[in-house]
Amino acid sequence: MALYPETPIPQYPYDITEVWKTTVTTFDSGREQRRQKQVFPKYDIAFSYNTLTLTEFNLLWNFYHARRGAYGSFYVYLPDLEPAAWEGLGVGTGDGKTRIFDLPGKSTSSQKIYINGVKQVVTVQYSILIGGGQENSDRVQFVTAPAENEIITCDFAGYMRNRCRFANDKMTRTQFAHALYSTGLELKGLAMV
Repeated sequence: MALYPETPIPQYPYDITEVWKTTVTTFDSGREQRRQKQVFPKYDIAFSYNTLTLTEFNLLWNFYHARRGAYGSFYVYLPDLEPAAWEGLGVGTGDGKTRIFDLPGKSTSSQKIYINGVKQVVTVQYSILIGGGQENSDRVQFVTAPAENEIITCDFAGYMRNRCRFANDKMTRTQFAHALYSTGLELKGLAMV
């Protein structure tokens, strides 16, 4: 999968919105019934830039064009000034065979791995592999493959990798430039696992 250009670096701070999906039914009594429709949040992002050279602008425009607007998905590493702490990120679902899974981040440290919410013991049940995953993400290698349908999550400090697509399917070069410099180029978060 493609990786959003890491240079030029967006203006800091950038907008990031955590998006959950909950169905809420309100009864005549005023009570509510809520159902969680997704286990992990999606992250919508808006990047803006102070100034760009024509070469940098064309790099971003060509990346948008190559994704065919909102059609193609890609990864983006959040350009934090320092590695941030992340909790409860989805890694994958066990199938009883796979032992190595990509973490949703790179340059990670202080990793904690969970299977169905139970913290695993490093070096006894798993080890961390630095790099080597999709778009150079770090990986976790289990001693024993997680069983079918077991949910693997993690906490870490590092640069989070987010799966996205462009929010807009139709943009002129002028609209694209306006988004880059003013409102922010909107990236729609997609499910990680």
